[in-house]
Amino acid sequence: MKKNLLLVLLSAVQITFAQIISKDPTFASNGIHSIASTNNSVAPSRMVQNSDGSIYFTYDRNNSTTGGLEKSFLSKLNANGLVDTSFGTNGELELPYFTDDSQLKKQSDGKLVILSSSNTGPAILRILPTGQFDSTFGANGISSAVPALGVDGNGGSYGIILQNGKIMVYGVDTSDSLLRHRIYRLNASGAIDTSFGNNGSIFTLGTWSNLTSTFVDNQFNIVCGHANGIMEKFTPDGQPLTGFGNNGTVQTLYNSGGIMDSNNHILLTNSVGQISRFKPDGTLDSSFGFNPATQIGFPIWILSIVEKNGSYYIGGAKEENNNNRFFISKLNQNGTLDPVFNYYVESNASLNYINDMIINQNNIIANGNGYMVKYLFANTTLSATETFKENTGISFENPVKQNLVYQSKEKVSQIEIYSVDGKIIKTLHGSNTHVSELVKGTYIAKITFENKKVVTKKLIKN
Repeated sequence: MKKNLLLVLLSAVQITFAQIISKDPTFASNGIHSIASTNNSVAPSRMVQNSDGSIYFTYDRNNSTTGGLEKSFLSKLNANGLVDTSFGTNGELELPYFTDDSQLKKQSDGKLVILSSSNTGPAILRILPTGQFDSTFGANGISSAVPALGVDGNGGSYGIILQNGKIMVYGVDTSDSLLRHRIYRLNASGAIDTSFGNNGSIFTLGTWSNLTSTFVDNQFNIVCGHANGIMEKFTPDGQPLTGFGNNGTVQTLYNSGGIMDSNNHILLTNSVGQISRFKPDGTLDSSFGFNPATQIGFPIWILSIVEKNGSYYIGGAKEENNNNRFFISKLNQNGTLDPVFNYYVESNASLNYINDMIINQNNIIANGNGYMVKYLFANTTLSATETFKENTGISFENPVKQNLVYQSKEKVSQIEIYSVDGKIIKTLHGSNTHVSELVKGTYIAKITFENKKVVTKKLIKN
């Protein structure tokens, strides 16, 4: 009797997975969209995802037609990681400035808001989902309502917040002698909202020398965490929230970026990757704590925190001998490592800093250093004793070692087998094809049907 390769679908009770298992071979090129190699990009910046899986993202690149002048762009990928050429002009929209970090948010109506700088000062842009400037915003899609706000080169101290139909932008006021951190609020038309703060803006206790993280809670209150450890909280209209700490301020030991979670708790990190959580009133939440030195054992740099389904995903870089790599982990509500997900460190030396992450049910999309990567993960149990069928019309025999035997209602063009790090191992063009050379372990099968439909399945070689 011939022995076969088992394709396992999600069921039963033998092996449990809830961690990254591979790059997605159906996304871009073996799971990686390389902006650097295709567009001579300096770096991608920010990204947002649509419900259909497509992704808008900003980046910059050298423009060979202008003698190497750097320009910034907004582009769109389809869910398969390939550029959507129907967006903008052949898949991209050139922005009227250059910067290394164009902040990006998506409104509830699908329009995109971008903040960055130009040679003549900062610009707030609003873009239609099709890749054209929104003529109802500012002057032909561009608002220059905040000329004092210097945003380029100030790291995390500038950005966009969408606040109940209005747009808040923040950065360093370069016209101010103290270079203080300032928050403006704009109406939907792109004009200054004079009902906010003091005639449309507020100064915080942050300055150019201590970068600032800014976010809002579920009631649209505004929180600013500064690198000097001071945390401030304001009402939605820009007045100090006196019930927070000491008349709206709290002194902490945490001085870097963070998030506001769904329970209005504030998470802040520091330069060595430790994270603390603060309650809505500004007091330290002693039930939470994360320290990579004791919980992981090597230094990390946290650049992104995303809450999903009650857990916190952290992304950034593993720092070791100047050989930094993508790092992703998952924390429970008390700050401990999720024991099944644990952590993931990238093996590809080109993938060395995660600046932004999108967490989906079965995958993580991360970008940084000129690359966008889609990682697959599962929260399932695998059985080695059953044959499964799905609505794809294909099933695989179970469980042997020599040949891959399948049955399919639809004609199969080919099956590509990938290792867990996204490298293609073997291509099959028919059922009952030998796979005896594969070593024991977990693989990903990319099945392409003759009708061009593509599905992926986890494979276990026994």
